[in-house]
Amino acid sequence: MTASKTGGNQEAKLKKIMVDLLSRKIVDDVLVPMPQADKKSVMPALVAAMDDIDRAVFLGPSFLINTARMAARISHKPSGRKTAVWMRPCEVRAFKELVKLNQASDTEVLILSMDCAMAPDREAFDAYGQAHETDTRAWTAAVFPDPLASALEICGTCRACQSPQAADADIQVLLYGIDGGPVIRAGSPKGQAAMDLMTMVSEESPAARDTVVTALGRAGQEAFEVMALDTAQVTDSLEKLDTFFSRCINCYNCRTVCPVCYCRECVFNTDVFEHDPAQYHLWAAKQGTFRLPSDTLFFHLTRLAHMSHACVGCGQCSRACPSGIPVADLFSTVGRHIQKAFDYVPGKDTPPPFTAFNTDEYQDAVGIE
Repeated sequence: MTASKTGGNQEAKLKKIMVDLLSRKIVDDVLVPMPQADKKSVMPALVAAMDDIDRAVFLGPSFLINTARMAARISHKPSGRKTAVWMRPCEVRAFKELVKLNQASDTEVLILSMDCAMAPDREAFDAYGQAHETDTRAWTAAVFPDPLASALEICGTCRACQSPQAADADIQVLLYGIDGGPVIRAGSPKGQAAMDLMTMVSEESPAARDTVVTALGRAGQEAFEVMALDTAQVTDSLEKLDTFFSRCINCYNCRTVCPVCYCRECVFNTDVFEHDPAQYHLWAAKQGTFRLPSDTLFFHLTRLAHMSHACVGCGQCSRACPSGIPVADLFSTVGRHIQKAFDYVPGKDTPPPFTAFNTDEYQDAVGIE
């Protein structure tokens, strides 16, 4: 099967699902990736007109924003309208974290998710956009059915992902290990009800997909271990952390794009760190040299303390960094350690750490027998 035919079949089937959801009034609108004016970028858009679905780009390398933030924006209060939301697996995990934090609601949302098409780093994405614009057929033909066989330049966070397969969604779109796919499967009673209304049969997952998913999980674990070791070697002291973030310009892009950094008012946007001018001169006189801005390391450590347990490894913080700092490597590494310590998996239906007291955890620290 040619690249053009494979990519075309996948996109056509997905577009038909979205049109059916709208035409049968199962939902009122859909949140889907749409091409932008530059014909290279793809961003989430809320679409109510069925004719516009034909322009949607469901698969491909563009991953400029984590859709969970936009899904939260349209769902955190009741609207009386139902929305189908198309998200990558890490976006689904982030959305479910926001639901737990009362920043979003899934009551009026139907979640559709796919076996992930992966994402390149910024330079590779720019090169692909120059060559193909928003035509994703070449990309999908290279990624599916087996990303491990692809020669594409996948970003580090995607290579280190252990859960790139469609899961925990109302409707799952399976592409790994399936020539010409996708296979559509209900992932929840809500999803099954929607598929029944569309007269769609929930399809079985082929054994070939299970083989690819297992291999991807193993490869992701190996890539993560290499990344974590490399990151630990350059961040295992305050001095090294200071060097790691030495190019940081305090733009706060990493906070802005992080899907689980949800505070309505961030302390770093207040006047807490706006010291009296004389104070800066006193510090300079005392230390000889005083770096400005002065709260860089404190900002990143505060972010780690706030959200590392919920980090879904989407990598958006690194993509958004204008200084090229591999922020995601550090946050993913620290996040994975904290998640392991609390036996917590972001996106699963378990309460976040620190929100409940468990007398059996950390006996050596709490002193309870």
